[in-house]
Amino acid sequence: MQNIKKIIQLIDASIKPDAEMNIMWWEIIADNYDEKVDYYRWLVYNSKDWLTNYQSELSQKYSLSNLKIKYTWASGYFIELPKSQSKNVPEIFIHKQTLVNASRYITVELKQFEEEILEAEWNKSAREYEIFLEIRDQILNSFEEIKNIWDKTAYIDFISSMSYIAYYNNYTKPEINQNYDYQVLWWRHPVIEQTEKDFISNDLTLTDKKYVHIITGPNMWWKSTFLRQNALILLMAHIGSFVPARKAIIPLTDRVFSRIWANDNLFLWQSTFMVEMQEVANILNNSTKNSFVIIDEVGRGTSTYDGMSLAWAILRENHDKIKAKTLFATHYHELIDESKKLTGVENFSVAVWENEDNLVFLRKIIPWGIKKSFWLEVARIAWISSETIKEARKMLRMLELEHNKVSGTQLFLWNFEPEVKKVEKEVKKESKVEKELQKIDINNLTPIEALNVLSELKKVLIN
Repeated sequence: MQNIKKIIQLIDASIKPDAEMNIMWWEIIADNYDEKVDYYRWLVYNSKDWLTNYQSELSQKYSLSNLKIKYTWASGYFIELPKSQSKNVPEIFIHKQTLVNASRYITVELKQFEEEILEAEWNKSAREYEIFLEIRDQILNSFEEIKNIWDKTAYIDFISSMSYIAYYNNYTKPEINQNYDYQVLWWRHPVIEQTEKDFISNDLTLTDKKYVHIITGPNMWWKSTFLRQNALILLMAHIGSFVPARKAIIPLTDRVFSRIWANDNLFLWQSTFMVEMQEVANILNNSTKNSFVIIDEVGRGTSTYDGMSLAWAILRENHDKIKAKTLFATHYHELIDESKKLTGVENFSVAVWENEDNLVFLRKIIPWGIKKSFWLEVARIAWISSETIKEARKMLRMLELEHNKVSGTQLFLWNFEPEVKKVEKEVKKESKVEKELQKIDINNLTPIEALNVLSELKKVLIN
């Protein structure tokens, strides 16, 4: 430790606390450490005072009121006088350059000053770098001792930080083993819970029998959070941290793969969908049975059928060949029924409470998939205008009618070919009936008149 203390004292005495990163051209050596550095700095720092005094001296001595001393990178230091005073130039001025409205001169004294200042700046930088190398060599001589203390200090810092976080956030020690199964009960998101007081916990169990979970539900609140916090808990356990859960059984995992969000890469001429597919390719090509995979909304960057087909193929590739523990969030509800063919898949969804006036996302992951993403409800919450929502409902209803006509109650992956024109007629009929119903004053209708109106509306629907 004596060598370490000496090195600490050396650094404190020799290096400026606010030293610049560029050691070749900026100041790094502390004041009063080296006499040469201090002398060169004094020359550089006092150069402005010398120039100011010299300019004032020349101006008064030779009665040159407009005399100025200037500097340019190309010309160095020079005296500039307007042409009106060119007749009064003293003999000690050496002509250097003629301009349109002025002339430039130097003196022997000014030239000597310039050489001293430039030499001082260079010598200062060279001397500082020389001292820096000497200090570096002294530190390297004790490298092994420094590294040993560094490693111990880092370990103490890590353990104390993890202990502090685990204690104040009520974390649990995970059980890490070499089995396949992953089980975390009543877990939370380690970051979100710091600001979200009423954080709703969830459970997750993945086994060698059911190792893929498809998660459907609302297009906001929780699916992505659910995916990410499981990956975070797994990573925390693998670095030696306790985890935000009541119980955690974590299998040794070789890698964690994530396909959560994709941005385009315009610099490489790559679209958002291309970036997304590259991420998926990396997962399929490199993940193993011992990997943990989270995939969120894969295939949304292309058409419905292309995306749905890709999502299904990616799901099957992982299920049939790779068998990695996977959380697969999607809005392709058709995968819910299709996945029944896959023995290792279970369906889950985000719980939602809904009535005619309200929609509440409960943030709880529950068994069974849900064939609704609440797109329109989310749009309404985001203050999309009622006219736009109404038009969207109209189109949604039109598509739903066609879905039911084609497949009964379900849209299959390979047999949906909507006949929009036919559906538009049905929607128009319904719209006409709705308008007629709104005109009717039911308080002034007799039973016979009501039957007649009902008959007419029925004819509209039939025809």
